[in-house]
Amino acid sequence: MMVSTGFSGWIRAALIKRRSLGEQAALGTVLVAAPVLLRLLIDPVPETMPFMAFWPTVLIATLLLDLRQALATVAVSFCVSKLVFGGQVVSVDWWAGRAITFVLAVFSLGLLICTAVVTRSTVRELDALASRQESFNRELRHRTRNMLAIIQALSARGPRAENPLDFFREFSSRLESLAKASDLLRIGTEAEGRLPDLIERTIHPFGLGRRIRLEGTACVIPDESCIPLIMAIHELCTNAMKHGALSTDRGLVDLRWFLGPDGNRLYLLWRETGGPAVSAPQVQGTGSHLLRAQPGIEAVDLMFDPKGVWCEMLIIGARPEGALEVA
Repeated sequence: MMVSTGFSGWIRAALIKRRSLGEQAALGTVLVAAPVLLRLLIDPVPETMPFMAFWPTVLIATLLLDLRQALATVAVSFCVSKLVFGGQVVSVDWWAGRAITFVLAVFSLGLLICTAVVTRSTVRELDALASRQESFNRELRHRTRNMLAIIQALSARGPRAENPLDFFREFSSRLESLAKASDLLRIGTEAEGRLPDLIERTIHPFGLGRRIRLEGTACVIPDESCIPLIMAIHELCTNAMKHGALSTDRGLVDLRWFLGPDGNRLYLLWRETGGPAVSAPQVQGTGSHLLRAQPGIEAVDLMFDPKGVWCEMLIIGARPEGALEVA
């Protein structure tokens, strides 16, 4: 919400506030009664048209109430003021000057109402825009911290690398993968990742077609899990193409996921079949940092079965597609 101090901040807060029907009815009653009492004290028998002194009611009602309630308040205020100060609400005793004055008053009334409605709508739109901007900034800061943590993890192998040139090439490749993963997520428009869409777009650049078989229910994962999951799947695809099932023409990968009974835990299983015999690597490379428990992925179990690599991952905070998020 837009933050401001002083009188202008109070006015802005009053324009932005959403009022219940009861609050609007109470405020409308005050807006009808207050001008009548004030006018009785100041000028009980005015010579001008009785509703001309009620412009503040029109303005305040249109700024603070919904349009229907504001119009009802204005109409009631006019009727009350006419009865109290000007006799009958409807009269046939009209002459040309009074008719012209009434038309001008109605035109002024409509112009005032339109101006107030536009003003209130503009203030509310600006407030909503400011709220979205602040939300985007928080999301950007959060993703930046996550990305820096991933880069730090990727660079941790540097001092232990046998060949600096090989480490540079590997590290550059991981950074490129991280950049591609970030491109899949747009600030604000995709604050959460939706499966299977997120996985399908992650594996699409590999051009593997049906060799990676996906199966799972449509669900939503938290924002902090998106980039770690994208990077983990990207790493599994890369390793499978270099050394695993996808390095041969007959190898396949099954990637399945399902929600636990509580509807909050998401389990993902990567299973390779039909590839060459698998053995555990003697030295952990940079990619090993992507396939382990980290913020966004609560648990990772990587198994080098001779028949094919298995990888199980757990994400907490997921929910079925269409389910409302519980604050």
